[in-house]
Amino acid sequence: MAMSRTISLPEEIVRLAEELAAREHISVEEFVSAALSERLAGAEYLRRRGERASPGGFRAALDQIPDVEPEPHDRLD
Repeated sequence: MAMSRTISLPEEIVRLAEELAAREHISVEEFVSAALSERLAGAEYLRRRGERASPGGFRAALDQIPDVEPEPHDRLD
């Protein structure tokens, strides 16, 4: 069931959405709907993964990381 909504977006985002939709030969509405669906699916996936997480599992994963100095390109300083 399609529902109609009016939303305000910055002009730059609308312009980019129009360009990408045109490249994919779909309407802007289809492009925005697909992009929003992907974002929502990703958020739902992360929520479910978070529910399965545990402090013990996190510590076990950290214990598998070697205690060595980072490579020069990975340093934060």
